[in-house]
Amino acid sequence: MLGHWKNYDELESNLSLDELMATLNASRDREHRERKFLAAMQGIDLDDQNKEPEDVTALVDAKTARDEGFGINEGLGFMSQEG
Repeated sequence: MLGHWKNYDELESNLSLDELMATLNASRDREHRERKFLAAMQGIDLDDQNKEPEDVTALVDAKTARDEGFGINEGLGFMSQEG
């Protein structure tokens, strides 16, 4: 990127898609590093947290599904009616 811009709006409107994606990815990487650092200060390893979530379609047993919060009187609508 070469040039002089009058303001940030002009700069943003002149960015190519590749430049915009590179900026977005750099911002996301910086934010992830900051969050990882702050979590590490509290003793939490965010890399352990990156596991795939459990597949809810594998909950075929009614007891297992109920234990995971699925079933009669277990949804968000029920929770909001209690309040």
